[in-house]
Amino acid sequence: MDMGQTGMGLEEAKRAVAGAVDRAAPRLVEVSRTMYENPELGHREFKASALLAGFLEEAGFRVTRNVAGLETAFLAVWPPDGGGLKTGPTVAVLAEYDALPKVGHGCGHNIIGSAAAGAGLALASLGALPGRVLVIGCPAEEGGADGAGGKVFLLEAGVFDEVDAALMVHPGSVDAVSSPSACRVALEMTFRGRAAHAAGSPHEGVNALEAVLQTFNGINALRQHLPESVLVHGVVVKGGEAPNIVPDEGVVRLYVRAPVRAELEPAAERVKDCARGAALATGCEVRFREFSRTYLDLVPNRALDELFARNMTALGRPPVRTRRAGGRVGSTDMGNVSHVVPAIHPYVAVTGGRPVPSHSREFAEATVSPDGEAALIVGAKALAMTCLDLLLSPESLREVKDSAGRGDRPGRG
Repeated sequence: MDMGQTGMGLEEAKRAVAGAVDRAAPRLVEVSRTMYENPELGHREFKASALLAGFLEEAGFRVTRNVAGLETAFLAVWPPDGGGLKTGPTVAVLAEYDALPKVGHGCGHNIIGSAAAGAGLALASLGALPGRVLVIGCPAEEGGADGAGGKVFLLEAGVFDEVDAALMVHPGSVDAVSSPSACRVALEMTFRGRAAHAAGSPHEGVNALEAVLQTFNGINALRQHLPESVLVHGVVVKGGEAPNIVPDEGVVRLYVRAPVRAELEPAAERVKDCARGAALATGCEVRFREFSRTYLDLVPNRALDELFARNMTALGRPPVRTRRAGGRVGSTDMGNVSHVVPAIHPYVAVTGGRPVPSHSREFAEATVSPDGEAALIVGAKALAMTCLDLLLSPESLREVKDSAGRGDRPGRG
């Protein structure tokens, strides 16, 4: 369908993209299940990236792989000749596809990736559009992977420079508009000691495991003096090799989270002080490394969220406006995107309304349940319909940019 020739209106176009998603539903479900059955960690999502990129190429997109120096990142552009850039807006739909260690797709990125691809296919099925559609393959969102934060790399490489709005959907237990996320720094602490026989000559050793334990003790004592909104949680990656050897190396990985960066940086420094004190007390040396990119707080664009909510409502699934209570939120590199362009990160329910915790095997199983498959299809439709609001309604695009200017984040142009 060439919209310029047919004069298709906005509502007619929305019905058309919804129909295109319905026709592609069996393939989209297959793509999601294939990712579920082949979970890959961040920066190793070779199968998932190839699967999604190939799907979009079949739909007519021009696809560039290895974007921003990331082997599993891709950029898919519609129309393939890049037309529409000077005459209309550019909207980006973001795909994630990395999994969690041991848990697999317990955060449902198989849904995120396949819904983004489905939205892209549906929009391309309309033919000519007054603007551009990008589907951006974003690796390594889960912060456990070394060097995680694919969207941060893509931002720095200029991939979002011409983007007017960025959208994605995330699976959850309820249909909901975007909620704020926390800033997060990922700290690795490595303690160096000296090995010795733990029974024969323990006095000749310097125990790195003791430094690890004292660090956690210090952090636990620190908690009562941190703002209630600051979270610190971590794991021991290495604590020794055998009981009869004084451990000469200890490694800790932890997250420090805070609502805004102004609170994050001083809290992270106080956590480092706990490690410095532990090193001094035990005679170890300590060094620090940020093993993942720092994630900024997500600031949802409320006008864009409202467009998405209207489309979900039109599809028979009105979202709730408040998703979480008590201030407990996670972190995402979509937050970094929201500081540059208007962005949303809404949720589609995959659990049939049951409160299933994410990052669990039960949640992963829900993504390929009938409820998960339905969420995938409605998410792809709502993404495509919201993109059409921006592409075909200059007033809606203006409201989104004005909403950013009133205090969320400034939009382009």
